[in-house]
Amino acid sequence: MNRVGQYIESLIKKSGCRQSDVAREIGVSRQSLNHVIVGKRELSMPLALKLESFFNLPEGELLKMQAEECVHDYKKQLKRKLVDSLSKVNAFWSYADVTSENIPDEELIEKTFIFLDLKDIALLFELYHRDYIRKAWRKNMAVQGDYLFNLNVMIAMYYFNIKQPEKYLKRAEQERFR
Repeated sequence: MNRVGQYIESLIKKSGCRQSDVAREIGVSRQSLNHVIVGKRELSMPLALKLESFFNLPEGELLKMQAEECVHDYKKQLKRKLVDSLSKVNAFWSYADVTSENIPDEELIEKTFIFLDLKDIALLFELYHRDYIRKAWRKNMAVQGDYLFNLNVMIAMYYFNIKQPEKYLKRAEQERFR
């Protein structure tokens, strides 16, 4: 059962009605309502509006909840994909147990830049905000000096449109030493 289905089910219980009562009142089949509640079907616009009207909810609340859940699930799937790809290249050699839940976001960003290709790096920008990625890159990678210098120059130019990346990286490294 998904979050939207659980919420609708709790509204039905609070109202003292049964699913079949609510379905009849709003003019849909009990089966259609049940499919949404158990997560077999997404909530349609007409059904969402009927339920919101019946339960006196703000317009769009159920669809917004559903959209947020879809975004959350998609991002979870992206993170899992990146962790799986990084595990295949042994990027997490120091971890005893690797799951997408126990890898810190900043480490995922760093290892994706170092070990994966451009297609996978592009997924980072779906998973996290650009400013967060840049902050993590600057904090963990840009300050590493010669070790990742060429990679960091490419990242600075390609992903963050930094003019004069060599100067930027030297300045970042010097700031870290202070």
